[in-house]
Amino acid sequence: MSDAVIRALLAARTPAALGELKPYVPDPAPVPIRLDANEAPALLPTLSDAERKTLHDALAAIEPARYPDVRATALREALATQLAVSPEQLVLGVGSDEVIAMLIATVGRGPTSIAIPTPTFVMYRISARLHGLEVIEIPLDSEWDVDEARVIDTITTSRPAIVFLATPNNPTSGVYDLGRVERIVVAAAAAQPPTVVVIDEAYLPFRLGEGDPWKGVTGLDLLRKYSNVVVLRTLSKIGLAAFRVGWAVAHPLLAAEMEKTRLPYNLAAPSQAAAVAALGPLAPAIARHVAAINAERTRVLNELSRIEGVRFGRAHANFVWAALRKPASDVVATLKSRGILVRNFPAYPDRVRISFGTREDDDRLLAALAEALA
Repeated sequence: MSDAVIRALLAARTPAALGELKPYVPDPAPVPIRLDANEAPALLPTLSDAERKTLHDALAAIEPARYPDVRATALREALATQLAVSPEQLVLGVGSDEVIAMLIATVGRGPTSIAIPTPTFVMYRISARLHGLEVIEIPLDSEWDVDEARVIDTITTSRPAIVFLATPNNPTSGVYDLGRVERIVVAAAAAQPPTVVVIDEAYLPFRLGEGDPWKGVTGLDLLRKYSNVVVLRTLSKIGLAAFRVGWAVAHPLLAAEMEKTRLPYNLAAPSQAAAVAALGPLAPAIARHVAAINAERTRVLNELSRIEGVRFGRAHANFVWAALRKPASDVVATLKSRGILVRNFPAYPDRVRISFGTREDDDRLLAALAEALA
């Protein structure tokens, strides 16, 4: 079989942006301890028998021969009630990834761009390039906080369609300063044309509570004041990653336009059922799980501070962004050889991102890391 025809087809028909992208493929190594993907520790072992039955019954009630509810009505109503927003403000997707793509498709009439602090969540850039948008990268400051002046200057001079602000940020784990974020939102609203500011709160459950730098304020509070704000959230980080449920909260007029980009039946019936259960009868179990992760975060950070050759700053999510005295790639390889995966980033050769797992997994990580840095 000759590949000449398909090569000619691809050269002529595929977007130029594909040439600069690679498929998103996490490390497939079959290791026992995965602390590389910002997943929560396993949820099922933490559930009581009654809680397991609740989840089982919700999933067992699904008829596989029928399409899922195209509007995800029950989930939409549950979210609207919990968030104190109208159902018309919600756009649901397969994780935050799909919602990001829908937003870019909605407001990315070109030629235009998006602006992102760096480092940050990789899917902002990937989705923008796939939709033909340029990406303006603005490095975080020396404290890994958003550089307010440079972002506002970019809004004024380059007029990007969207500014993405993930707070807590991935991979740095820190929360951006609230005053800086709000001033960016104000500048974006005053731009001509206005710029959307996305407040991505995928890791919000881990920053709420005692010591919250925003003192309980969330992106929804900003949305109530400024119509150019879009808030992203997800269930993936709190124990339900397998179901891939994410959503945006936006002004109803913007949400209505985003709905036009949503593929029919995009959210599978099991995902809808599990999410409704998580927001309802399983809400105490989810809250218990988040509290346990936060407690483990406190313990692990305390232990990490005792390891010579490790430095880290603010950690408001379920992972830590740590600087190592040895090359991160070498340390990651050593840990992998011992059955432990953490994430390194070639652009930051001294840094690793470590998700918090079970106490047993974290203890193995701490011991192996100390040995690798000795």
